[in-house]
Amino acid sequence: MGGLWLCLLILAALPGPAAPRETMRAKIWAQPPAPTEYHQLMLSCEVTGDRGPQEFLWEKEGSPVPLQRGPDSILLIPSFNNTHLGTYTCTATSTQGRAVTTYTLRINDLRSSVLVFPQESQTAHVQVTPELELPLDNFTVCLRSFSDLTRPYSLFSYATKKQSNEILLFKPKPGQYELVVGNKPLFFTVPISLGESEHVCFSWESSTGIVGFWFNGKPWPRKGLQKGYTVGVPAHIVLGQDQDSFGGGFDTQQSFVGEISSVYMWDMGISNSGVVSAMYDTPEQTPVFGWRNFPYKIVGEVYLKP
Repeated sequence: MGGLWLCLLILAALPGPAAPRETMRAKIWAQPPAPTEYHQLMLSCEVTGDRGPQEFLWEKEGSPVPLQRGPDSILLIPSFNNTHLGTYTCTATSTQGRAVTTYTLRINDLRSSVLVFPQESQTAHVQVTPELELPLDNFTVCLRSFSDLTRPYSLFSYATKKQSNEILLFKPKPGQYELVVGNKPLFFTVPISLGESEHVCFSWESSTGIVGFWFNGKPWPRKGLQKGYTVGVPAHIVLGQDQDSFGGGFDTQQSFVGEISSVYMWDMGISNSGVVSAMYDTPEQTPVFGWRNFPYKIVGEVYLKP
């Protein structure tokens, strides 16, 4: 009898069956979720089921060598562009085992799309929302437009709280463009081309005041405007309306009707070849904002169409 009790005591002291261990899993998160071209992107490899993976191996499909190996779970891409598109693999390794996950980077490509402004309006516009922190001593703006309007209209309006016409690209009539910097205007005469889209670029530099202008990729004679001036920030940037106040003061008779696309802005001047590249949405220099992953907000009746 005593032996039986001894056996029962031994059995009671033995450990029970181990609790099931959580399966080690990994998942990649992108920050920001919708990558913006020419801006920083982080890919984070998040692991569950293990408290401390010792190593993270980052690989990209088609790359002959690993991108990164070590204790860091984050893969940093300082300036995201189309060369970074593709499928990424993160392999997390720990004493418990390893977990593998993949993530495919895509870009919201607007190259084949246009912004359609279907009718006159005192409210409809597109607000461009870049991160501009420093005043501008140089800039370049490019865009393509398609309209049969013969009255005046605004294409690109950059306003600050101190100056509503800090930068303005305006078309007073067919065959003429008006560029305004710091409320001072400058005019360029171009061929009348109703029924055809027009691509224009204009650049300005503070040190000399020189303004460059390109029409359908062809440079026009340079002129001078506002030497020594500085374009202020913060800015409210609008397509399709002329701001007479910061973010408002629109006039129906200056509103744009038609199509706008391929909008770019740089905080520098660009070359003739750079203008041609912008025409085909393959910019040579990194812009402040560009047509691919365009930082925009539609207000009112404006549509994004292929």
